Amino acid sequence: MVTTLHTQLDLVRDFVNTLDFETGIDRIATPDELAMWYSEQGLVDDLVEPTEQELVDALAVREAIRELLLANNGVVADATTASKTLEEAGRKAHLGVRFDAGRPVLAPEGEGASRAIGRIVATIAELAPTGEWKRLKTCRDEHCRVAFYDKSRNRSRAWCSMEVCGNREKARSFRKRHATTAG
Repeated sequence: MVTTLHTQLDLVRDFVNTLDFETGIDRIATPDELAMWYSEQGLVDDLVEPTEQELVDALAVREAIRELLLANNGVVADATTASKTLEEAGRKAHLGVRFDAGRPVLAPEGEGASRAIGRIVATIAELAPTGEWKRLKTCRDEHCRVAFYDKSRNRSRAWCSMEVCGNREKARSFRKRHATTAG
């Protein structure tokens, strides 16, 4: 299965963004919703029936990825724990090297939900050594945490949206400065 770099980045971003921090809406909050998401993303051939534990594991992987994307954005994050979570998911999925038209790729041997999460972990492993991986970030706004691709020339974008999260941060900084000078 040959995929483009941006398709891989989109998969990881979309997986992280299944949870909307601001509204609290989680698009993969149940095993059925997770199965549907995997199917919509083409991560499984047939509809799978994830167990409750597989759902818990998928949510842990999602939050581990979010931590790594926060680190990509210069935020202090727990990359060690996140890395261990992804390593464990890769082991459960039995990731191994396969060859696609002579090109080595990581691919899961597991089945069902395990295979789907393994494909996400394998995608991250393929992206990590590329310069594009560092452009995939999570918004610095602690109430947002949306994953986004930093298209800025100098890779300095900090918020998913300057109009929303960036302006909120500027307003907070302004109020803080003026509260300090007024007091």
